[in-house]
Formats: sequence, structure tokens, C-alpha cells
Amino acid sequence: MAVRIDIEAFRESVAAPVLDAADRLVADGAVGELESSGGGVLADVADVQAWAGIVDGELGGDCDCGSGERLCAHVVALALTAVGTGFPLLASATPPGPDTTDPEQARYLAALRGLTGRQVAALVVDTALRDRLFAVRLLGEAGLLDADAAANGLEDFRAAIDVAAEDEDAWAAGTRLAEEAEILLQYPATTAALELVEDALQVWDELAAEIADDPGEITEVLVEGHRELCERLGLDEAEGAARLDRVAASVRYGTIVPSGR
Repeated sequence: MAVRIDIEAFRESVAAPVLDAADRLVADGAVGELESSGGGVLADVADVQAWAGIVDGELGGDCDCGSGERLCAHVVALALTAVGTGFPLLASATPPGPDTTDPEQARYLAALRGLTGRQVAALVVDTALRDRLFAVRLLGEAGLLDADAAANGLEDFRAAIDVAAEDEDAWAAGTRLAEEAEILLQYPATTAALELVEDALQVWDELAAEIADDPGEITEVLVEGHRELCERLGLDEAEGAARLDRVAASVRYGTIVPSGR
């Protein structure tokens, strides 16, 4: 659930030199496009990437600037911009990046440290060529998902919906829809993307009527994707629920449960 931040209390909690620097960044227009990430907000600030969110009950962040501070000027500038524009911040957020306390993630980090830059680049490119989700995430991290790329993402998802509607293997078609929805969510949020997910839910309702398995797993992926897009587009919970209820009312087989039930 998104929470409201007391902006004045937050400003008072920040060291004066950091706050002054953050205000200058905001005034200079140094904060780039805001993106939802882990329940917080991610953006380029000046020449670095910063993340801000609520962790353990406090507004903090993470930044590539290397200052090591929980609240550097880049994070504060990002937080001020997000709060000032009404960008939704969840009550409990997770910063981007690997969890070094997780043994498996720590193992992979250790492996990365043992590779040269050329080896890492080769592995990344090879994986991107094999895995579309990874490829889109890679482009997103590099800031290369521009309007043309987003338009291509919409076309790919629309094509997936059209193919699914004609597929005789309903479960396989639904699985592909869920996979394509995950890829679509890597692109910047747009109303067109939200409408396509609503179309996908309607197609999945028709497909689910033909299978014996519980359709809930795929329905959940699509519904969660719908909710995420609503949140990233700045729609309040009531508006997002109303849109989903309209989809639920339009389907024949009841795979989507209205929000009031």
C-alpha cells in the first residue's frame, strides 16, 4: 500500500549541506524520469542512478555515487521529487541489487569478482540473445528503453495475445501470456500497456474455460501486472480496482474476481 510522506519532517531529518545540494539538483532539473522499483522509486539524478524508498520504516536510499551515505544529495533530490509529484511509495520497499546475506546470491557475486570485464560482457550478451526478459531488463538498466522500444514491446504483447486467442493448447498459451506480461512490465508504464493487460485477462478467461487445471496461477500474474501498471501510472487504488472490476464484469467464465468479493 502506498503511504504519504511528511515532506517537512523529511527535510528536517536531512543534514543541511546535503539538503542544500539536493535542492540545487531539483532546481536544476537533474532528476530524470521516475520509475517504480521494489516499492520505491528509481531515476537518474545528474550523472548517477539513485533509488529511494521506505526501508524498516524510514525513508532512505541507494546510489551509485559511492558516498556510502543512506541519504546522499542524489537520493534526497529523488525523494523530494517523488513526494512532490505524488509518486507512490510503498510502506515496505526493497532496494535494487543482490542480497549479500543470501548464500546463493553471495556465491554468484563471488564468481563475478573472479571474472574479467570482457568475460562478464560476453556472458551478458550471450544471455541477452537467449533470454528476451533478460535482454529487456538489460536495456532498461542501461536507459535504452526509449519510446520506440516501448512501442515494440506493446506490439510484441499484442501479437502474443492474438496468438494465444487462437492456440489450441490453452495452458501453454496462458503460460506464454504470463511470460510476455512480465517482459511488458520492464518497459515504461503506459495506458496502452494497461489496456493490453486487460485484453490479455479477457483472452485468458476464454482459454481457462478449456482446461482442467486451476487457472489461478496465471490469473494472478496478469492481475498483479495490472496492479503494478496502475501504481506506476499514479492511479489510486480505487481507480485501479474499478478498472479491474470492469474487466471482471466483462468476462464469461469468472476467472477474475471483482475487488469487492
